[in-house]
Amino acid sequence: MKLELYQIDAFADAPFGGNPAAVVPLERWLADDLLQAIALENNLSETAFIVPTEAAARWRLRWFTPAMEVPLCGHATLASGACILRHIHPNLQKVLFESASGPLSVRRAQGGFAMDLPAGTPHAWTMPDDAVRALGAAIEESGISTYPFVVLPDENAVRSLAAAQGIAAARLAHASGELVVCAPGRGDADVVLRFFAPGAGVDEDPVTGSAIACIAPWWARRLGKSAMRFYQASPRGGHVSVALHGDRVTLAGQARDYLHGWVTI
Repeated sequence: MKLELYQIDAFADAPFGGNPAAVVPLERWLADDLLQAIALENNLSETAFIVPTEAAARWRLRWFTPAMEVPLCGHATLASGACILRHIHPNLQKVLFESASGPLSVRRAQGGFAMDLPAGTPHAWTMPDDAVRALGAAIEESGISTYPFVVLPDENAVRSLAAAQGIAAARLAHASGELVVCAPGRGDADVVLRFFAPGAGVDEDPVTGSAIACIAPWWARRLGKSAMRFYQASPRGGHVSVALHGDRVTLAGQARDYLHGWVTI
């Protein structure tokens, strides 16, 4: 069996930036254990599998980390949309995905692509004391939405946080083993964040659309605006333009092709 594979860097400001995702177009769903094995072999934070429907602009979409299937992944959705719109159906302007998180769309946008995701519903939450100690940073506020999140005093505190501290805190913060660490940005970003997800098999994710969608409503209230620019300060890094529309959020950025090849099984 040979399967086509694209690797696309989502939210990449430059080559070798952003978050790499593998996109594997299929004719039909394969066995779950085979999909998981392919994701593990790829060893990227996400592998997206897409299956066409009778309509060229409608596809089915699933996401796998090296460890598990997840209900939503933003960067791999952007990469999947870019794959279809750039390589499979270059005449289309927009593609709609059926997913475990409901309908998601990706469309062409100036300078890249824009996708529509469900926005999070943040509410108050107190991070456990042992997780606070593991993080080793001053926390101004904390909350929980799709993921738990903490707000640090400034961008420097987010950037200087040792990855080992974030990973340890994520393991202790919540049963999911995931944690968003964020702060007000400066310069070209309203918000700076990092995302640690050892519970999902990804110690630190490079640029995380679902994490940004999770905290966007909270930051919109704090900043008093619905259009914002986020920067995820991982070693690879990437900017994401954010626009909140009620219970939906639009995330926009670039998607850079890295490789195109074949999986041989």
